Order: sequence, then C-alpha cells, then structure tokens
Amino acid sequence: MSTSDEFHSRTAPVNEDMALQRKVWRFERAGWYALVVIMVLALAGLFADGPLSTRHIRSADGRLDLRYERFSRNGATESMLLRVGGEADSTVELLLAGSLLSGLNIETLQPQPLRSTSQGKALLLQLRTDHQGMATLYLTLRSNNTGSYRGHLRIGPHSALDFHKFIYP
Repeated sequence: MSTSDEFHSRTAPVNEDMALQRKVWRFERAGWYALVVIMVLALAGLFADGPLSTRHIRSADGRLDLRYERFSRNGATESMLLRVGGEADSTVELLLAGSLLSGLNIETLQPQPLRSTSQGKALLLQLRTDHQGMATLYLTLRSNNTGSYRGHLRIGPHSALDFHKFIYP
C-alpha cells in the first residue's frame, strides 16, 4: 500500500471517510494553537499578575504615582501602591472615587491615614507627607464583583489620575 492510498476513503477493513478525518485533524490542530496562545497570554499576565497586567501610571504634574494590576480575578487579594506629592511635613487630601469602590473592598490601608471620610460614593483620605513632601499609601484590595471598573484619584484641583481595572469571574 503506497502513502497516497492512506489518504483515500475506504470501506474495508473499516469504513473511513478521509475527507471528514482531515477536517477533524485541522480542527484539532487549530485547537492546539489556540491553547498555546491562551497559555502564552496567561503567562504574560492577561488574566492576572504579569507584564500585561502590571501598570505604573503618573499624573501629568507628577504629584500622583500609582502601581496596580489592571486584571484580577473575583475574590482575589491584591495590592496597590500610591505615592502622593505635596509640601514637606504637611498634610495632603487624596480623593479616591469612581466605580472601582463598588467592585473592590479595601481591606487595609498602610500607613493609616490621619483622617478618612466618605464623600458620596468617594473616599477622602488625609495623608501626612515626609520631609521630602511624599506620602506613600499601600492598599490591600479584594475584588467582590466582576466586570470593568474605573478609578479616579485627585489631590487639589489640578492633580488627577484616571485608571481602569478588569475583574474576571
């Protein structure tokens, strides 16, 4: 039996439809390629921690600096690092607003703000700056919903920062 005979349909000893079998093989190959692409994207951070997810943004005037993960999973705990610039050895008020607060629970704030109050659906935090005029805030967050959320940070009338987060089921 030659190699070319192997790809022809036959009835003996088993009924074979080689045209259909070739389609199945192509479909399986496409499935393997799709799985490899999904694995590479997962390792790169599309679904959680990794280079595609890690984000570092800064406001135009440089007074707000945020490091966070753009993608997370429902129920997962994550951290957010926020640096705020102001006058040396003084207080600065940071407004955290947006739909982000409905999709994430703030579990811890380190160091504790001098004062925290709610302003409608926003959170106003009063932070103490060091002798260089910087205040650093570490937030531990736990996602409690799925979907796309927007956050908004503001200090004063001119320093604002908008960011986006997606939470997978």
